Amino acid sequence: MTIEFRVLRTADEVSELPVFEDRIWGGEDERVSVNMMVACIDEGGMALGAYDADRLVGSAFGFRTYDARILHSHYIAVDPEYRRSGLGEQLKRRQAEWCSDNGVTAMRWTFDPLQLTNAHLNLNKLGALGVSYHVNHYGSLGGINGSLPSDRLTVQWELERPRPLFGEQFVLTVPPVSPEQIAASAPEALTARLAIRDAMGPHLSEGWRVSAVDRHERTYTLSR
Repeated sequence: MTIEFRVLRTADEVSELPVFEDRIWGGEDERVSVNMMVACIDEGGMALGAYDADRLVGSAFGFRTYDARILHSHYIAVDPEYRRSGLGEQLKRRQAEWCSDNGVTAMRWTFDPLQLTNAHLNLNKLGALGVSYHVNHYGSLGGINGSLPSDRLTVQWELERPRPLFGEQFVLTVPPVSPEQIAASAPEALTARLAIRDAMGPHLSEGWRVSAVDRHERTYTLSR
């Protein structure tokens, strides 16, 4: 597989991204409009496309934050045919390269803590740390999120600083739930959502950090 990564800047260049997002996630509320992307890019943000020949198969979008050294990596999206190929990790690392070239030293983003494949990429492969928990952060999203509360874990990836050394750790268990159950808003998914909210949220407020995940044993490690 030969993938070409292109930094996108103009309205014409990013025009395909909302259509691509819709195909990946469903729910219209998840799409970022072309005019919003262009405005964010003009103010120091970035959009990235991954192309197999001329076919868009992955994308990433991020914008500057109130902290000039941090880019909020709002999303990465990967065509279902290209999942488990490492493309998601490549998109994040290309985004990190862009950050290094543009004076940005950290990236921050959110993800659903019930999605353990995403957690594995964020925490184990990239080395980001979970720093804060948000209850129903984006409101109702639909699509692959169903009608569940959109709780999210914010992670921060320091690009130039080593991970801190932690003195304490404990493990919390994620109840069994599948992406299909989440999308269908199954009772098991809501039960899992509330269990993780109650177990993880208060600890992050007290200074703990989410440092690792075991997606097979379905556990998170919290450290401080």
